Amino acid sequence: MPSDSQIHQFRWIERILLFLALGFTGVFVWLFVTNSLAWYAVFGGIGILVLLLMMLLFVQHKIDVMVEISISQAGYLQDDVFSSLYENSPVAYLSILNDGTIIDSNPAAVKLLGGQVSTMEGSNIFSLMQGTDEIDPGIVQGKVAAGLTMKGVEVVIQPFVGTPLWVELSVYNHRVEGQRLMELVDVTEQKRIDTAKSEFVALATHQLRTPIAAIRWNVELLSKNLTARTEKQGRYLDKIERNVFRMISLINDFLSVSKLEMGTFAAQSEDTNLTEFFTSIEDEFAEKITSKQLTVNRQDDPPNLVIKTDSRLFHIIVSNLVSNAVKYLVPNGTLVFSYQLIGEQLQIVVADNGIGIPESELDNLFTKFFRASNARSHQTEGTGLGLYVVKQSVELLGGTITVDSKENEGARFVIILPVQVVSYGKIR
Repeated sequence: MPSDSQIHQFRWIERILLFLALGFTGVFVWLFVTNSLAWYAVFGGIGILVLLLMMLLFVQHKIDVMVEISISQAGYLQDDVFSSLYENSPVAYLSILNDGTIIDSNPAAVKLLGGQVSTMEGSNIFSLMQGTDEIDPGIVQGKVAAGLTMKGVEVVIQPFVGTPLWVELSVYNHRVEGQRLMELVDVTEQKRIDTAKSEFVALATHQLRTPIAAIRWNVELLSKNLTARTEKQGRYLDKIERNVFRMISLINDFLSVSKLEMGTFAAQSEDTNLTEFFTSIEDEFAEKITSKQLTVNRQDDPPNLVIKTDSRLFHIIVSNLVSNAVKYLVPNGTLVFSYQLIGEQLQIVVADNGIGIPESELDNLFTKFFRASNARSHQTEGTGLGLYVVKQSVELLGGTITVDSKENEGARFVIILPVQVVSYGKIR
């Protein structure tokens, strides 16, 4: 858009061209009167060109002015929309510097933090944050200072007035250079409800274990002592036994979830021989592996490696993955599960060439109660809790889990865990 100096220059050019056009017009009239036709044509053509150039400059100037006015109006409109949304939003927003200093706050933020505009401005938002088991405020502060954006990070904030709050924090780039826009969503009530649900599930599953165990013992007694049972009675007992084991598995899943979510599942390290551990997992599923005539490929690298780990969490991780692989493998399929020591990390791989997982559903695979669409269509039993528990257990041990899968081509799960080696066993 033209500046004031450019417009001033344009005016002088316009005057010069006007003077030339008038001069050429006068010469043109004189030549016409004196019948100098050749010069008449030359000066007439030049005069017409000058007039056309003036018209072009005039039109360009008017277009630039109109565009400048339109953009200015759009900018004012955008400012008005942003200000209206910022001031009237039910969500709390803060304008902060990279060090966390509060520059401005909307009414929702003032209400959430229990302060006043005068006391909040100049305060540091990070001084209000409290550490939790899930997140360290220093990590959030470091990311903001580095100019990074964040979305949906749950933190605890101590308001200026009132009790601590759980908030979901997001940080975006601000339209004002040097500032960040922080969004705070109060999730305290949601957290309270989640805790109440977890406590109820834990209580209910604990209460269910006793009667289910009694049913199981009585079924086992009947199976052993009912020597003269008919074929029909045998089928009934087998059906009861299968469903009792299914209920026990379901109860154990719910207990694991509630313990992990409530933070009562404390890891306890003990010496674990991985070759013996993986052999026990293979034995655990031997019957199903044999009935489906599956090929099992094991790799222990190095054999008889002994590490410090929580054997309960380790068993939850590996047995759930192997159970899923066996469950979704077709007859004569291949199951791979192995471990490999890589530096100070342990890599565990569980893979199969079964039904796989649709690529569009991989992002939801580790969420609670999720089951892939093709798993449901195969009419296999499942709660959708297994992989959720696996991921929570892996993270409790300080590790990561990834999956690579395509539908009808199988799945490959890779777990990386930090490891403390007790004995290297037999190194290949």
